Amino acid sequence: MAKTKKAKSNQSRKDVTNIIRTALRNNIELTNIADNKANTLLTLNALMVTFLLPLATANIDFVVESRLAIPLAIMILTSLITIFMAVIVLKPGDFSVIRNEKIEQGQNYSPFFFGNIFKMRRAEYLPYMKQALENPNDIREYMADDLFYTGKRLGEKMTIIRTAFNVFITGLAASVIASLIILFIK
Repeated sequence: MAKTKKAKSNQSRKDVTNIIRTALRNNIELTNIADNKANTLLTLNALMVTFLLPLATANIDFVVESRLAIPLAIMILTSLITIFMAVIVLKPGDFSVIRNEKIEQGQNYSPFFFGNIFKMRRAEYLPYMKQALENPNDIREYMADDLFYTGKRLGEKMTIIRTAFNVFITGLAASVIASLIILFIK
């Protein structure tokens, strides 16, 4: 009977570890999707600015005469704001904040997350990793901690991307509407 309880307890621990590992893997895949979306926005808007600015400046007389300066300005400004937001999403996070916060609180930090260990020397890292691997409960806590911070960063990225898409769609629509109003008012 005691063997059965211990076997169930071990299985339960393995299940928890697998759940955390699966969730962490899913968050990493979603982070890749967010980065791809940001990259697409960055590329599309950079191309638009690259083509719009020279085209508009080469034909400045036509732009001014046709009163298309406002729609072009709206589109260029929209593209620049969207580029800025996409770059913020693609910019790596500041890893030292989390590690320093844990150290200040007297807590251990995960030896599995590269952001916590990339500045450590090998002589410092190996004993820390050995200590971390001695207790399975600590390992699960480190994994849960990594999952938490990965999820927080993913949430930040997705929020910024959603806003960037909204800015882009709104700016594109405003530019088209402004162009139609100008063309039909003539």
